[in-house]
Amino acid sequence: MIFGGIAAAIAVMTTLVFPFWNLIPSTVTEVVTVKAVDQSGCYVETKDHFVVKIPPCNAQPGQNITASFDGKIREREKQI
Repeated sequence: MIFGGIAAAIAVMTTLVFPFWNLIPSTVTEVVTVKAVDQSGCYVETKDHFVVKIPPCNAQPGQNITASFDGKIREREKQI
């Protein structure tokens, strides 16, 4: 009975608490390389080769800029 309670607690924690924490952004600031620019922002490549979109941006492709983005995008991308 104790093991069943522990298993139930673990099941509740992994389905209710863990996904909630993924919704809270973890902001990372680093120097990135601009790969493409459109009307809504820039597509930049991080130092570990992830491409993320940065909203308002007036840089040119090939430039290195300092940008802030949600660092959890890396974990989400790896899960896909």
